Amino acid sequence: MNSRLGTNIFLTLYPPKGGLRVGKFKLSAGNEAILSHETTNSNGQAFCPTISLEYEDLSQDELSLWVLFHSFVTNDNRPLKTYMQTLDGVVTFKDTPFGRERDYDDFLSTVYFPRTIQVKKSYLKLYDAFNKIDEHQLGMVKNLLLDLTPGSQYSHSELANYSYWKMVIYFSIIEGILGRQPFCDEKHKCSKCGKEAQHYPISALEWMKGKLLEIIGDTKKVEQYIKIIWGVRQKIRHDTAHSSAYPTPQYVPLNNGDNLYDVNMAIKGFKTDTHALEALVSNMKDVTRILLLNNTLHTGVFPDIEPYIVRAMGGIPPIKKANK
Repeated sequence: MNSRLGTNIFLTLYPPKGGLRVGKFKLSAGNEAILSHETTNSNGQAFCPTISLEYEDLSQDELSLWVLFHSFVTNDNRPLKTYMQTLDGVVTFKDTPFGRERDYDDFLSTVYFPRTIQVKKSYLKLYDAFNKIDEHQLGMVKNLLLDLTPGSQYSHSELANYSYWKMVIYFSIIEGILGRQPFCDEKHKCSKCGKEAQHYPISALEWMKGKLLEIIGDTKKVEQYIKIIWGVRQKIRHDTAHSSAYPTPQYVPLNNGDNLYDVNMAIKGFKTDTHALEALVSNMKDVTRILLLNNTLHTGVFPDIEPYIVRAMGGIPPIKKANK
């Protein structure tokens, strides 16, 4: 029986240094790719690294699983878009490599980029763990990777703002990781209708904190994460799922340079400030991905959530304090 050989090229953020054998396939850095896109009012090009996957007798399911894994651990949906043929533009390839290769033997700093992670785990070890996850965990990874954007160069974004629904999905993943809060064993009958009424022994907030503490083991990190998770639960998840809330923030002029949005600013301003809403979506995705990486790949890494940075050129000059 003849072997089935082939090579697939995927856009990616971080190709490997040198070649890497992963089961039935070999990974290596590919040449630079140019992604060109054009709309009625804009056009542009993005220059991207690529990863080459050479395989022998690789089934479609095995290839699909690797695509999901690589997109998940690199926090980049371009491999998935390449595979699904949904890239926003036309791809052409150059004859020269792009660079940006990473050490796949020490891969966690790439997984959690731009953070530097002291714990050492290889790409192969993470991939082995991913191959052992169950159907529910795989479903959570697929939900995290759902592409709820109308394209990178679309017009009239106010007509297609998926920010709230993204956070609803992220919250559902966190619920999938934490599980359901159990009712108290004690039951009571309603004095009016006679039906048995169930109740929770502690508040949902305290229960969620306790579950996070079991996973993370650090009270300060729990407080940091819960501020984001609970803010989304109370202010966005309920109103979106039950009342079809839709985001209507406005563009707020920025100061020149870096504008930092911490968690408090994001939660306070997401309804009125587009940048605050972007910050909250980014924070919620970050927390969700960190918890899901640990749930599926047993990374044991729970980094701080850094302020969201919006860099502005030609914005409002910084306010100078008058000399006393």
